[in-house]
Amino acid sequence: MKVTIKDIAREANLSLSAVSRVLNNKPCRVSEEKKELIRSIAKKYNYTANQIARSLVTKKTNTFGLILPDIENIFFSSFAKRLEANCRQHGYALIITNTDDKYAEDLEMIDLLLARDVDGLFLIVSTESYQYVEPMMERLSKLSIPYVMVDRVYPEFDCNKVFFNHETGAYLAVRHLIEHGHQRIGCIANKLSSQSRDYRLDGYMKAMQEYGCEIRDEYIVEGDYRIHSGYHAAEQLLATDISAFFVCNDMMTLGVFRKLYEGGYSIPEDYSIVSYDNTIAPFLSDIKLTSIEQNITELGNTAFEVLFAQVGNEELPVKEICLLPKLIENETVQSLKA
Repeated sequence: MKVTIKDIAREANLSLSAVSRVLNNKPCRVSEEKKELIRSIAKKYNYTANQIARSLVTKKTNTFGLILPDIENIFFSSFAKRLEANCRQHGYALIITNTDDKYAEDLEMIDLLLARDVDGLFLIVSTESYQYVEPMMERLSKLSIPYVMVDRVYPEFDCNKVFFNHETGAYLAVRHLIEHGHQRIGCIANKLSSQSRDYRLDGYMKAMQEYGCEIRDEYIVEGDYRIHSGYHAAEQLLATDISAFFVCNDMMTLGVFRKLYEGGYSIPEDYSIVSYDNTIAPFLSDIKLTSIEQNITELGNTAFEVLFAQVGNEELPVKEICLLPKLIENETVQSLKA
């Protein structure tokens, strides 16, 4: 039989309110001896607080929600793990949902988490939501709880945001290839999302233009951040005269690897590659990948700090925090310079 706080109060011969305050570590006029008695009784019966009952009193559930576009993507799953650790450390549970990168699922998951009375929301919107920016902004503006847009953001929307400067990251990647003598560089980008359309692809274009490299339409191929699209994009790029790939995320890079290996090509002897995310290095036994790193720990910590500060403090101004990625140099870029 489940022991309640009333049972503990009865056995300790103390008031319900006194026992409640002790178990919740709140100030109260109870002797240390009585406090120890209450804790020992609770321990004896393996008492755990009824969070639902507590939330009716405090108007808080100590629960946050996280909406991810693709939980199979290592970047997003690693972010979820980091965020959950932060939540647990501060006494919060984290409900994780997945939208399969669909706008309709974004809306459904928002409603689902609101129905669970979460205290706040971390939101990484779907790629598809960039076709519905206005209605999504309208939906978010009506939320009654604090929220943070993470990684994927709407530049024109005023809300809490934590994200990386993807234009800078892409620029660093392409510049690295150019500095090693590569002029004909293919780019696999997700043109529908803000990361690629406005930022990662912009970074590629900026570096190519700055160094006087020719930008051909056939050098830029659409991908959807998933392995199969990297594979098919690589197939198209192999029909051109490129010497190097810039791939806008690690999952698509795995598809590129597969296509190159099937064709008998070697990296970097036949083709050089710079990827983006730096999440798959621990899983590659035979290749050390040059990549742009988004520090997931920094992203998770910062996003949590922003939302945690907002809970219960509606007067705080919104925060927009742009983090800087960095180039991790390894062995997948060959120098073409004499």
